[in-house]
Amino acid sequence: MKKSLVTIAKLSLILCLLNGCAFADFREHYDLGQNYLSNYQYSSAITEFRSAMRINYLDTSARIGLINSYLSRGTDYANKDKNWSKAADDYRSALFYLMYYPNVSSVQNSAQAINQVTNNLERCLEEIKYDRTPQHRFDTAKRLRAEGNFPAAAYEFNQSLGSKNLQKSSFEQIGDIMKLLGNEPKAADYYKKAVAVGPTDLNLRLTYAKILDNTGQSDDALKEYSYVLDKSTSDNKDILYTLERTFKKKLQDSPNNGNLNANLGAVLQKEGNLDEALTYYKQAETLDPTNINTRINVGTLYQQKEDYRTAIKAYESVLILYPDNINANLYRAQCYDKLGEAKTAQEGYKKVLTLDPNNSYIKAQMVDNVKKTMTPQQFVDYVNTNLANSNPSDILYDYAIELHKDGKIDNAVYMYKEAIKASNSNNSEMFVNLALAQAQGNDFDSAISTLQTAQTKFPQDTSITTTAKNITNMQSDNLMAKASEFYKNKDFQKAAETYISLTPATADSMIGAATSFEELGDKDKALMYYQKAFELKPADSDIAYYIASIYGEKEDFVNAKVYLQKSIALNKNNTPAQEFLASIEESDRANLLNDAISLYDENKMDESFAKFNELLTQDPQNSYALYYRGMIYDTKEKRNEAIADLKKAYSLNKDFTICNYLIASDYDALGKYKDAYNYYTSYANSQAEDDEYKQYAKARAEELKQYATTTTTKK
Repeated sequence: MKKSLVTIAKLSLILCLLNGCAFADFREHYDLGQNYLSNYQYSSAITEFRSAMRINYLDTSARIGLINSYLSRGTDYANKDKNWSKAADDYRSALFYLMYYPNVSSVQNSAQAINQVTNNLERCLEEIKYDRTPQHRFDTAKRLRAEGNFPAAAYEFNQSLGSKNLQKSSFEQIGDIMKLLGNEPKAADYYKKAVAVGPTDLNLRLTYAKILDNTGQSDDALKEYSYVLDKSTSDNKDILYTLERTFKKKLQDSPNNGNLNANLGAVLQKEGNLDEALTYYKQAETLDPTNINTRINVGTLYQQKEDYRTAIKAYESVLILYPDNINANLYRAQCYDKLGEAKTAQEGYKKVLTLDPNNSYIKAQMVDNVKKTMTPQQFVDYVNTNLANSNPSDILYDYAIELHKDGKIDNAVYMYKEAIKASNSNNSEMFVNLALAQAQGNDFDSAISTLQTAQTKFPQDTSITTTAKNITNMQSDNLMAKASEFYKNKDFQKAAETYISLTPATADSMIGAATSFEELGDKDKALMYYQKAFELKPADSDIAYYIASIYGEKEDFVNAKVYLQKSIALNKNNTPAQEFLASIEESDRANLLNDAISLYDENKMDESFAKFNELLTQDPQNSYALYYRGMIYDTKEKRNEAIADLKKAYSLNKDFTICNYLIASDYDALGKYKDAYNYYTSYANSQAEDDEYKQYAKARAEELKQYATTTTTKK
């Protein structure tokens, strides 16, 4: 490789000596470049030769000197440093100045050098395993441009042109680089190529127009400016501002140019400066009274100002001379349309359509005009008669959608049906939208029927099945809303019937029916529908609570407790259920206590004892149960058990002072006189009634006083 690199470097040096130089500044940079090059200071040489070319971009001597410098530095990078990436960048730059920068004849004369440098570049790319896909080369070019390595970037942008998606941007960026390097004719060539690929890019075309202007191609530049002006809108503020400055500058040089005045007026009009625009239009008309485009522009200006009568006069001044001018006829019809003179507007649209039968915009304008003046039925007749060759089904369908969006459901349904008829029923979307409109009009049966027909015609269209599900949901929502309204108006019977009619039934519909029956006082039906709701939604704690409430109202507390326990199991934080269950359990305990006391009073001690035990299992702190069980233990002479229950009963309920007497008696019987003395004394000193028990307690305490401080012994 080293041998081939040296050969190319020598070739370039010889070419450099063949060309003369001009201008003092140029000569200074050029001589410095040659000096640096001969002393192997390649980077400095590159800087000087580039400076020389900024002064005279066409000078072949400086270009060849620059190529030589890139090749020499690239050779050093490759052979000495093995820095293949930097070497590749220098070969790219050299190839740019050999292949793309100069004119065609210069490129042809450099064919051998181009071939050798290309081989060297390919060797470098092989060494770094370079990805040669267009996208990667484009990305490389962008990186090189960002780094300021413009010649190498331009070379790589040229290599990315194999991808159509990258062509516009690549051509444009090469044009930018050519412009930066001072080669505006080449920049114009590349911008032209970019415009050919992306003709609708207004900013690009404006850039192209400017470079054409700079290179003296005024006529072509004006064509580009005119195109950009014609396609720009008020939203393209930057573009319009640039056009305004451009035309004002041109008018300074050619103030009596009618076209320039007209163009500047058009720019100002699009910017919204209507009065100033009118001034330039008038000047343009004075300079060139035969230019009908200026008159039409004046008309559009007045139309923009909503001065439709004045606009019409401007258009008619054109139509006197050119009765078949399409724009004048069209804009005049639009003005009459805005003035509400639909018949005159329609005649104007018809004339335009006669002049331009394929004008889709005119057809749309005519259709819009007809919509304002005709009933849906008349509209259908008009379309089928006058627009039979313009896809009437699409026109009818678009109008149906418009009516649908506006909430005009009956008319939308009619128009959808006519569109389906006109399309020979070959559009599934029309059926779907018809069904949706019918559903919105609460005609759910027709909606379902429409979708069934569609399903038969288009069995593979999943949107039909999806829409059917949605409409079923809409029907359910509609019935729920009706039922809710009946309920609010206290028509509970109709509310219940409506909730029940909903199919398939839902938990909400069953709850609605249940609450309605509750209001009607029919607890059995209310319970039945709550239970159905719970079957549909078995994890709902609230429904279980509602069922328990009905059972509670029916005094079926056994079942009430079952559902309350389910409710709490499903939601431990269901406070109403917790409170209701607590009240039932409290009532159960009270009933159990009463039953136990009754049995006690009837001297059915064993049965009573069993009841008290059951109650204390549920409520260990029930003082009454403890008291009575203690009494039963006494009767059974189980005095220790009696003492334990009576002590606990008294600790829980201080109203049971009699417990002290009973405990004292039991201790007395057990021979525990000290304990007996203490409890007799407590009872004797209490606020209890001074009856025979209290008298006995006092007397017996006096007898046992001697045991108060001695060890207890059995009698």
